[in-house]
Amino acid sequence: MAGVASGHFLFNYGFRSCHFLIAAYLYSMQFLRLLLLPFSLIYGFVVSVRNWLFITGLKKTYLIPNKSVTVGNITVGGTGKSPMTIYLTQLLAEFNPAILSRGYGRSTKGPRLANGMDSASTIGDEPFMYYQRFGATVPIVVAEERKAGVELLNERFRNPTIILDDAFQHRQVRARFQMVLMTYDRPIFRDFPFPAGNLRENRSGIKRANAVVITKCPDGITEKEKEAFLQKLRFPSDNVFFSHIVYGEFIPLGNAHWKPVEKLLLVTGIANPKPLKKHLEKHYTVELVQFPDHHAYTEKDIQAIHQKFDTFATRPCAIVTTEKDAVRLLAFSEHPLMVKAPWFYQAMQLQIDREQEFNDLLLNYVTGTNERSS
Repeated sequence: MAGVASGHFLFNYGFRSCHFLIAAYLYSMQFLRLLLLPFSLIYGFVVSVRNWLFITGLKKTYLIPNKSVTVGNITVGGTGKSPMTIYLTQLLAEFNPAILSRGYGRSTKGPRLANGMDSASTIGDEPFMYYQRFGATVPIVVAEERKAGVELLNERFRNPTIILDDAFQHRQVRARFQMVLMTYDRPIFRDFPFPAGNLRENRSGIKRANAVVITKCPDGITEKEKEAFLQKLRFPSDNVFFSHIVYGEFIPLGNAHWKPVEKLLLVTGIANPKPLKKHLEKHYTVELVQFPDHHAYTEKDIQAIHQKFDTFATRPCAIVTTEKDAVRLLAFSEHPLMVKAPWFYQAMQLQIDREQEFNDLLLNYVTGTNERSS
């Protein structure tokens, strides 16, 4: 009995200690945020002054002459801009869609039209993913200066409908329809500007948007929860849309063939892999190998991934990554380790509540029925 009692004591002591450590960590993070708040106020003020200069015309904005849609955010990273860009490209297929991106992390400079000789290195991972999806049927241009990208598209193509990936804060150029994305679990009304929070600018920046899409909503979100969210967001509710990710099949990298497995090694270099991991854990035991967003994979990374994979290769298992990571991993598709291992990427697509209303809003804008520039 004494042994049982001491066991209970140790368990309870350990449990309380764990809770204490978690509470101490959360308190320290809150304290750090409070310390950083003055810097956030300074950052927010500087960004507000910059925005005011554009609003008053003291700094010039180039209004894109074409039908154009910005897919942007106010929160740093991981809001689902890539799935939305793909969704809009498919929705506007009859209106000559073209994608314009900065081409983050690319090795080239200046405006560049994607072609069959390009890779994730030369045009960036997201633009290359779009090129892999659409090929030459959809022009994809990368340009640090978006105006130069617009001019290149208009020189080479007849009246394209331009979809700007991540250009909401690029005030030198303005699309005629602006869309802001934010995740359900990180709304702007519960956040602060950088560095105390994750906002690129003050919450008031949302007023420039024509529509807001709430992404990565939980399964089974109720109308009551949506209403509570909308009240805090303070944006015209008719132009706010809730959405979630629908996960599809595993797509092989190379010649891999899917076989039933018990465990997955999830390899990601994206801003927020948690929703994907949570989805996969409904069906598998999942171990995550996480790299920074836009990570450029190396030979050393490939070796480390497969060393990890080999530690549980006695069980039926596979390696899964994202579509965005897959285009960066193509450079290693002939690597002996990758050829032998069962590599796949998770297909996914965006599902929007009130989908017809959302589609009509965009299609009416493109056809000129309800154009409104902000």
